[in-house]
Amino acid sequence: MRQIALVGSVLLVLLCQQAAAGQKSVTYYLDGARVEQDAAALNGYLEFQLPDSFVPGSLRVKPLGGATVQRVELVAADRDRRGARQIARLEERRGELQLRLQSLAGREEIFTAAAKAQSGKGVRKSKSNPDPMGSLQQGTEFALAQLDAVYRSRRKVQSALESVERELEAAGKNPARARIWLLGASARVSYLINDARWIPCYDFRWSGSDEPGALLLHARLPHPEKGVQYLVSSGTAAQGVAARPVRGAFPTLSSFPLTLRSGSRSDATPLTFAFDRVEGGLPPGEAAAFWRGEYLGSGRFPGGGASEVTVGQ
Repeated sequence: MRQIALVGSVLLVLLCQQAAAGQKSVTYYLDGARVEQDAAALNGYLEFQLPDSFVPGSLRVKPLGGATVQRVELVAADRDRRGARQIARLEERRGELQLRLQSLAGREEIFTAAAKAQSGKGVRKSKSNPDPMGSLQQGTEFALAQLDAVYRSRRKVQSALESVERELEAAGKNPARARIWLLGASARVSYLINDARWIPCYDFRWSGSDEPGALLLHARLPHPEKGVQYLVSSGTAAQGVAARPVRGAFPTLSSFPLTLRSGSRSDATPLTFAFDRVEGGLPPGEAAAFWRGEYLGSGRFPGGGASEVTVGQ
């Protein structure tokens, strides 16, 4: 009965944690991203596991619905008892797997030597061994079968060891856990991460006629997560440039008219196109050129104020 009650309590906590997760948004900057998420407190308490790429000092907790933030604690990984227990368990498991690999290495030496000994035996009939070829073959097959079993076991143990090593690396990287006490029901938690940003990508498009072409600025985003609102800011996180909501993994942010001064469709590479300067303030980024809808190649665009782009290098 106590075990059933314990399982029920754990399930209740997990359900409460799932229910606590509210609206989530990610704002991408040129040098990182800010993650924001609304969360409901359970008995006035919230707990957030911060990611590996968390930027120290960037945590913000905003009370919602008239709540009051009483206290916020950041518990480092080495002070987190649960994290320490997990690391200790993983280290114990790693030790067991390493010992298993050593044991398998010893077995491999034994059966490798046995297989070589069988192949080196002389073939001679005797009263005790009337079929030496059969016995030799049987001994060799047994040694090889044992070696094959050792190899299969070693692959499994090595795979398990690599998995444990990855878990240990992830557990060791965990910078902190945020613990939040509230007077009220909910709060908005936000923090910066430094391993995700938007990549400026430019399309240079010309129709081949006398009409102006177009310069399109796209934002290449990391793989979007379902149910998350995404925004893009044209500046860095420190600059605080207003962000705009976007959709998809490659949204178009801006479009500018582009007057071509020199350059044409050619089979020779690289191709250089000169054009009237576009407005300043555009960040450097990747570039792709299109002539009458045909893709000609990619290159780099220096950003606002530039009047030339080379593709196909």
